[in-house]
Amino acid sequence: MDSTAPSITLVIPTFNRGNLIAATLDSAIAQAVSFLEIIVVDDGSRDDTAAVLALYAGRVQVITVANGGVQRARNIGVAAARGEFIVLCDSDDLLEPGYVAAMQAWLEAHPGCDSVYSNFVTFDEQGVHADKFAGAPVTFFAGARRDGAFWHAIPDLYRRTLAYQPLFPSGSLIRRSVYTAIGGYDPQFNGVGAEDYEFTLRLIDHTDIVLCTTPLVRVRKHAGNDSTDNIRQVRGCVQILEFALEKHPGAARHRAAILESIDVRRLDIFNGAFARGTFDIAADALARLRMRPANLKFQVKVMLMKLPAFLRRPLWKMTQ
Repeated sequence: MDSTAPSITLVIPTFNRGNLIAATLDSAIAQAVSFLEIIVVDDGSRDDTAAVLALYAGRVQVITVANGGVQRARNIGVAAARGEFIVLCDSDDLLEPGYVAAMQAWLEAHPGCDSVYSNFVTFDEQGVHADKFAGAPVTFFAGARRDGAFWHAIPDLYRRTLAYQPLFPSGSLIRRSVYTAIGGYDPQFNGVGAEDYEFTLRLIDHTDIVLCTTPLVRVRKHAGNDSTDNIRQVRGCVQILEFALEKHPGAARHRAAILESIDVRRLDIFNGAFARGTFDIAADALARLRMRPANLKFQVKVMLMKLPAFLRRPLWKMTQ
């Protein structure tokens, strides 16, 4: 790596990914421009992760800790890093060979930049799927400035992510001093769906996040992904948004938009849980809705929810 270029440390938290982490490390090592260092935080894995990591001795720094969750593992890796910038990558995802080169070129041309999030594609055994930014609303980048593949000065990015959230940890680049200044990831969200969004909201409020439209990351979809449970993810978003309103200083000016977003998500939880027949979750979401739709379909669901269990389930089955 050019000694005059911004130094970039890669931090990879991992837990029981012995079957996948080698591919992640291979993608990191195969960069056309090398990372300053690659730090893996093994968060108390109980499979063969340690044996796989041993194969990378001399090329990867490994920190082994008792299991404490991905947020804590990220923070431990960042605390050990020497780079001016941190890149995060989950241990089942892959970086494209030109990732570091693209980020360094941007940082050299824009020395005041503090954070960049990359576009990504998802992939599974069926192949590669559409990139994340392709699904964004047409207005998502409206009013932003474009410089090649990079968008910056995106107006109201906080509010725009309430409607569509394409900022994922894998491939995110953050100035280490900024990461530290905002407190890193919050370990209290261990096990919460969409856990990274709480950090992302704080980062958006703190600095101008740049978005790279080139998909420089591949996010793996597999049975072990927490994100496969959509209701869990949406419930996590609601919890995070409520926490933001209570604890984030910058959230107050977005209060109306956040409350509206919470209601939209609670309605999604209600409909999703009702469709699954998980009536306890549906009832909780329904009780917390501030505004209820007036359409007949929703009213029928509410009526069924009020019935005794022995009547509700057979009638519910008739509606599915």
